[in-house]
Amino acid sequence: MEVIEIIKSRRSIGLVEAKDIPDETIEILLDAATWAPNHKNTEPWKFRVVKGEARIKLGDKMAEITAKKYSHLSIDELNSKIEKSKNGPLRAPVIIVLAVSPSGKVPEIEEYVACGCAMQNLLLTATEKGIATFVRTGDIAFEKELNQYLQLEETDTIVGLIYAGYPKTNTPITKKRIPASQKTIWFK
Repeated sequence: MEVIEIIKSRRSIGLVEAKDIPDETIEILLDAATWAPNHKNTEPWKFRVVKGEARIKLGDKMAEITAKKYSHLSIDELNSKIEKSKNGPLRAPVIIVLAVSPSGKVPEIEEYVACGCAMQNLLLTATEKGIATFVRTGDIAFEKELNQYLQLEETDTIVGLIYAGYPKTNTPITKKRIPASQKTIWFK
């Protein structure tokens, strides 16, 4: 498949099988991510792969953080948020956490853009390998206590939790994009 076809066929697909993705396949996705362009070769990305029972532990930690952060809510609202946090990591057999680790050598925005490119490389490679992905953050992703749990530096920022699994169904491509010509001004 040509790259443009992979780009146009990539979709966020949340309905995935419980079937494990082999570590070797995940390593291919991570390798593709590391080939993203980055100014001064700072390679500002960090990855954390969460599989198997580690997803339950991550959910427990996310629930603990949520309970502290939202303790001011009513008991029903709090329990709902805690339950959602606890079960979130169980939505897919693999979660790849992508964080930016600014180097200080280039403007921070460039490090975030590089991580966005790394994420796109990973997502496109997953599509090519028949793996469904969807990316989430939410408030929990920006909690420094989660950074500690994932062995990230305090100055690192999670830019996405990439959920990955084999799709349960074949998702038809129905979305359209506004043609680039409608958003482009040429200077010649």
